[in-house]
Amino acid sequence: MRTLRRLICALGIAALGMFGATPLTAAAAGPVFFTQTRTVSTPSPNFSCRPYGDSFNVLATFSVEADYIQFFAGSTLIKEIRHVDFTGTLYRSDDLSKTIPYAGKFTRTFDPATNTITITGLSAYTHPDGSGMLAVDPGRTVVNPPTVISDTGPTRIEWQMAVCAALAAE
Repeated sequence: MRTLRRLICALGIAALGMFGATPLTAAAAGPVFFTQTRTVSTPSPNFSCRPYGDSFNVLATFSVEADYIQFFAGSTLIKEIRHVDFTGTLYRSDDLSKTIPYAGKFTRTFDPATNTITITGLSAYTHPDGSGMLAVDPGRTVVNPPTVISDTGPTRIEWQMAVCAALAAE
């Protein structure tokens, strides 16, 4: 009987060890964190003001820092979150002396399973004279590239129109 108890106890300990270790091996690895910084110092194409009645395009320079958080199941990306903060300058393409500053601070979440990108926060704003907000594009935008699924708050078009008007007045 004593041998049987030892055998049952040993089997119980082995089973407990085996099942106790299972959550540790089955659990997903922790998220991956990293930061990327990018600077564009040569005015580069951003958008056109032609649809809004102006004859110029908007060029931009900027510096952006993005903090990434990526979640994986094995080697498969299951979610990516980017906290993005940028500052820069917007230029008239026909006269680079006409500028306004701009900046943004937003979160971009990518869901590979649905191929959707959700952007929340203050995606772009401008302060032409440094005293107040000229244009803002806040809210929540959901896209399944290239299709916009939903966009709350002012649209990107309204922000572009305000930027074009400000640069035209410079």
